[in-house]
Amino acid sequence: MRRIALLCSSLLMLGASNQLLAADFHQVPVPADAREFARLDTKLPAVMSYFSQQSMPALQQYYQQQLGSPRNTQMVHGRLNLYYSVGQRSVRILISEQQDWRQVDIMVE
Repeated sequence: MRRIALLCSSLLMLGASNQLLAADFHQVPVPADAREFARLDTKLPAVMSYFSQQSMPALQQYYQQQLGSPRNTQMVHGRLNLYYSVGQRSVRILISEQQDWRQVDIMVE
């Protein structure tokens, strides 16, 4: 009986930590036209990727309006990297050109 109680409490704690992770991940806003194509959020680092038809400057402005000024901004190989703190997590938003679309990768650590 004691083992069952320990197992149940462990499962509840694991489920609660996964829900907190999902809640933290979802604190990063996504524009209305986002077409999500990948999500890995069962453990850190969590990643979500989507396509948008907004321009790279428009997406940069969107995130600055939603999250404020980034801690750091870098352009690496034509990809814009925006670094933020959201809650107690470090967030990197990577925006790259993909033909007529922009690919946005959000990484939460």
